[in-house]
Amino acid sequence: MAKKKLNVLITCAGGSASLYYAKYLKKQYGIFLADASDKTIARFQGFPFARIPFGNDKRFPSTLHRLVKRWKIDVILPGADEELVPVSQYRAKHPNVTAIIPREDFIKLCLNKTRLMKVLDREGISHLLPYTKASNVRYPAIVKPVYGRGSKGVHRVERASALRGYLELYGKRFSDVLVQPHIEGVEWTVSVIVNDRNRLIGIVPKRVIDKRGITRVAVTERNRVIEELCKKIVERFKPAGPFNVQLKLFKGVPYVFEINPRLSTSSVLTDVAFGNELDLFVKTRGQEKIARIPTMKSGVYLYRYEENVFIRP
Repeated sequence: MAKKKLNVLITCAGGSASLYYAKYLKKQYGIFLADASDKTIARFQGFPFARIPFGNDKRFPSTLHRLVKRWKIDVILPGADEELVPVSQYRAKHPNVTAIIPREDFIKLCLNKTRLMKVLDREGISHLLPYTKASNVRYPAIVKPVYGRGSKGVHRVERASALRGYLELYGKRFSDVLVQPHIEGVEWTVSVIVNDRNRLIGIVPKRVIDKRGITRVAVTERNRVIEELCKKIVERFKPAGPFNVQLKLFKGVPYVFEINPRLSTSSVLTDVAFGNELDLFVKTRGQEKIARIPTMKSGVYLYRYEENVFIRP
């Protein structure tokens, strides 16, 4: 008798990474898509599709539960930061459902960027402390929301007047945002694959070559400094799930400026150069010792592009 396919619900399904996962996992899994917008190409990919509320909407948990029941979902792959805590809480109530995310305490730490920077500094992992007062800011500086995803609201400011303009534009006070030093150097985005027993499966550093909102061009490269930093994060915080580290490497010193407690858009490159993060998490769930660990391929390039799709009446 053939083994039953597990059903996977992918949210934020209009994104390029989500569609990539849907396309390349459909042979091993039953794929179901959901998005907060119905104006998305995800509706026309041949998979069951549902429109859902945003993750911070009070209706999100009940809508998620209805979809899980209707489609007999076994695995949830959330794509938005706002969905991570509700999905984690849902997983706690329904342990038969696997969610491809870390532990809730790690999620909450990473989503609060100010707290994350302070904790990483205290633990000796990365030193990129935010400025505590506007009068202390040295320019250029990076200003961003304390809570937020992607590059939305992230600006480089060159002088005090630009910082004041940013605060006025977004209707914020200095205490409402994160202002930190701008670091020169090479940007990296790193997939850290960890199972639910906090066993490290792999670290995939990707040097960013072009970034416009999301990573457009990147290449996998081994880097001992980055790999050791990521190991420290796993050992210290015990995330028990996959995450993505964004950092700058300047004169051999790594400066973490973000940790995404979910799969990133560059996880598609991880899939080709190392292995599929969803598949690895599902297949190693509950394992204290990972028997077969893939070997990362260096020199694999990602070139991301947009495609025109037309739907005729």
